[in-house]
Amino acid sequence: MKGQINVILALVLALFVALLAVANVEQVTIHYLVGETRLPLIIVILGSAALGGLVVGMLGWVRLFSLRRQVKLLEREREEWTKNKAGNHDDESVSLEREG
Repeated sequence: MKGQINVILALVLALFVALLAVANVEQVTIHYLVGETRLPLIIVILGSAALGGLVVGMLGWVRLFSLRRQVKLLEREREEWTKNKAGNHDDESVSLEREG
């Protein structure tokens, strides 16, 4: 079901981009520090959207790896805590056996 929703959303987005392409065919001038160039407006829109998506994707990727590293550290800490906790229980059972 989720896959079908993603396909439908992708088709709607593709239709929207096609409509933008048809509606924005006029040339615009882009001024750089060292010069200028003329491009169709849709190229500027799509390029800006792609660059924004790339930046957001890279930030998400960095966040993902940061969270994975944090999970690994927490799992190691949990294992150490569990080992220490099990060691404490063994010590308590030995001392109870000696008293009893």
